[in-house]
Amino acid sequence: MSSRSSDAPPLNILIAWPYYKADLAEVRKGLDFETRLYIDSGAFTAWKAGEKLDVDAYCDFIESLHPKPTRYFTLDVIGDKDGTRKNYERMLERGLSPIPIFTRGEDVSELDQYYETSDLVALGGLVGTKGNRGFVKGIMRHVGDRKTHWLGFGSLPFIGKFIPYSVDSSSWSSGVRYGSVTIYKGGGEFVRVSKKDFINRPPDDICKAIDSLGVDLRRMTKAIEWTNSGRGDRAIEVLALRSWVKYAGDMERNTGTHFYLAVSCKRQFKLAADAWRFWNRRTA
Repeated sequence: MSSRSSDAPPLNILIAWPYYKADLAEVRKGLDFETRLYIDSGAFTAWKAGEKLDVDAYCDFIESLHPKPTRYFTLDVIGDKDGTRKNYERMLERGLSPIPIFTRGEDVSELDQYYETSDLVALGGLVGTKGNRGFVKGIMRHVGDRKTHWLGFGSLPFIGKFIPYSVDSSSWSSGVRYGSVTIYKGGGEFVRVSKKDFINRPPDDICKAIDSLGVDLRRMTKAIEWTNSGRGDRAIEVLALRSWVKYAGDMERNTGTHFYLAVSCKRQFKLAADAWRFWNRRTA
């Protein structure tokens, strides 16, 4: 087995409990390179669907995982800080070590209490909320040099300034869903392109970026390559994962922050693994 290059960070993946199926677990077991895995409870998705998750069932699931995940979050209760705290304490009673979640709007004393039992605390309530950047600025001054994970918030300028321990994002998939793609140009810079941009030859910097991602530019002129096949064989699917895996690696090298790609199925996990192999020249 060949070894990865010493400067190549592991592949970082976040998966919610409801999405962790047996076929995905088999892909994970078959990888011959290091993968960090965070497990999210899926509480927000359940809350939107009007469902309630059971903390003991979640604990049973965490305990059943082999190989074990790198870390896992507590089962939070959306809009109920007391319920979230109760679930966290129940998981501790079960002998687990979940990442507690401090949600925007709670008193900072709650944050400090979480740090008494965990070296890493997640900051929640950041996605799509007004004033979230101001909140991050203020709370990170209080956090200081303690470890944090930012849930769904991955602003590069903020990461560069505050250097959180880890962050996660599903932004890589937005282009694939909407018929465009965000291409990584390097140096922390992305550019979003769509099918109409390839009616004529696009600017040289875009052509260069696509070439560096290993995709033939001629594919971008074909309408079918701008659709999501569900198999990972279309140009925009390949470009999306290769872009964001490279970005995550660059971020870790340059800031030390672990950037986790949120995936929801076996196909997305496999695409991310294939993208890691592309950059590190590994065979399956």
